[in-house]
Amino acid sequence: MYNSIPEYLRKQSVESCFELSAFRNGWPIWKSEIQNHIGNTPQGSDILNIGDNLSSIFATTGSSGRSQSEVSGGGYGWEGLICWYLNICLVGSNAVALRKISDLPDPLRDSISVNYGNFKSNTESDITVVVFPNRLEFTNDKDNLTIHDQRGNVIPNLSRGNYNCKKILNRLAELHFDDFEIGIIQCKTNWNDNSQIPMLWSMIYEATAFASTSISVGKNGFTIHDLSRFSYSFCTVPTNSLDNYKQNSTAVNRVRNLTGGNYWGYPSKSGIASSLKEIFNNNFRNAYHGTNQRSQLNNAIQSLSNDLRYFDIL
Repeated sequence: MYNSIPEYLRKQSVESCFELSAFRNGWPIWKSEIQNHIGNTPQGSDILNIGDNLSSIFATTGSSGRSQSEVSGGGYGWEGLICWYLNICLVGSNAVALRKISDLPDPLRDSISVNYGNFKSNTESDITVVVFPNRLEFTNDKDNLTIHDQRGNVIPNLSRGNYNCKKILNRLAELHFDDFEIGIIQCKTNWNDNSQIPMLWSMIYEATAFASTSISVGKNGFTIHDLSRFSYSFCTVPTNSLDNYKQNSTAVNRVRNLTGGNYWGYPSKSGIASSLKEIFNNNFRNAYHGTNQRSQLNNAIQSLSNDLRYFDIL
């Protein structure tokens, strides 16, 4: 049931979160908190509603007077927690949250490249959500696919005993590039100090032309403007007191008009930030075909002890 290309990538992405020491060290405490929120017999809505409590859950491993290295490590922990949450909420869909930009197929990674003269850069992309086209190549069992390269030769499903994901996915991304959707999510623990960064990156990606011809978005013939949809979002803890954020606050206004929205790990507050659980309906509705997110989550709960045990939530 969970052997499609998106589900294969989902497992890889979640496992990469546990490779982060900040995530791995915090997980035993966060897991206990999450279990308290979802109860012994969780429903799909319970999993989704974790988004209202992510900041509080994350804060259970925080401490005052932290060193700069601890603050940086906390950022990686927050990034991993967001990636874990997005993926468990997207199980069974055509969308995957990838923590490593290197895990993106080359055409998608090329499309978000920003070029300034001969210098090529990528956004501070903490997490990239990819919505795969609703095609059999992405919904069927990956082991039964037959994919041909540009010369018409069959691309082997295995390479050195492992699934040949990179070559297969690169080819499929070339063939169906215009049908892909991308959502970049920048995750920061501090809102005040970092809000200007997503604001500026979002402005670059929204621009269709630049006064300087030395600036461009995309390379190798791939650009975000040819994707089916592109969004840029910000998701913060934040570490500052929530009372500091008003509708006219500078930090709030900087991220107010991001194409993908502004989120935090608390219940939505009008004019300030939305609960992260709203990002699915806002940006990734096309990940579901013939069903809805809550139904998919209810089905996934039955597999958390076997096929989906890599989430380590039971």
